[in-house]
Amino acid sequence: MTRMKEGYIARRQRVRALVSADRDRDRKKRYFRRLWITRINAGIRGMGVSYNYSRLIKNRYKKQLLLNRKILAQIAISNRNCLYMISNEIIK
Repeated sequence: MTRMKEGYIARRQRVRALVSADRDRDRKKRYFRRLWITRINAGIRGMGVSYNYSRLIKNRYKKQLLLNRKILAQIAISNRNCLYMISNEIIK
């Protein structure tokens, strides 16, 4: 191969790698958000409460509670009683 062609191929590979990295960062964010939602929903339903994830999040916005999905998911895994108390405060 000629030097010029090698440089062209290397440049295209770098551009392709940057595009893939950007795409995969977005996928990672999407994946984790879906994971957090699943964990919160499972935690709520496991407590035998009559409401679901979407109602909890809607009421969380109304109450202006500063807990994001990541924190709620960690609470759902580590301490379900705490999640139960938080959800009762949100629903009131």
